[in-house]
Amino acid sequence: MASTITNCMDSPIKVSLNEWASHIGRASVLRSNEGEYEVLAYSDNKEDFPELSKMARKHDAKYMKSILSEGVTAID
Repeated sequence: MASTITNCMDSPIKVSLNEWASHIGRASVLRSNEGEYEVLAYSDNKEDFPELSKMARKHDAKYMKSILSEGVTAID
């Protein structure tokens, strides 16, 4: 199966962490930049999550996955 990762490394998406976390089930590679967050890559496909985790380690960034548990949105 082909990767469905959206790669934003060349032009990161600047986001509010709260806004971005509202995308339940999405995994992302993020970095903090002067109080803002920049999305470097993301996917809603669970099969891409291990690759996103590797990308985060490679680029010294954070791996974030938004989940809904017992009615509460959380970041894993």
